[in-house]
Amino acid sequence: MIALLLLGLCIVAETALELCYKRAADATDGVVAALLHPLTWLGLGLWAVQAIAWILVLRGLPLAVAYPVNCLTYVTVPLASLVVLKEKLTARQIGACVLIASGVALVAGRGA
Repeated sequence: MIALLLLGLCIVAETALELCYKRAADATDGVVAALLHPLTWLGLGLWAVQAIAWILVLRGLPLAVAYPVNCLTYVTVPLASLVVLKEKLTARQIGACVLIASGVALVAGRGA
């Protein structure tokens, strides 16, 4: 149960750190300025939290289950970019998100 909660934390942290990096990149001109932006540093902090949580996840779940479920970030990041950044998603992207979520459900379901 703890491993599943930590896996959820990994997905949320990855989604948030990608949003932080995007906002920092959009708010600055050039790589050096982006590296100095506070959101970049927040993203790096989230990356560290995610790395620690991921190691703990791997202690409690098989990699063959944990890694595909962690790929839900391929769904959560585009959805978060839609909601938070007001980016547009194409029908193809939405369809891909549905397929990815379906695949994760198959891998993570009972009997995996």
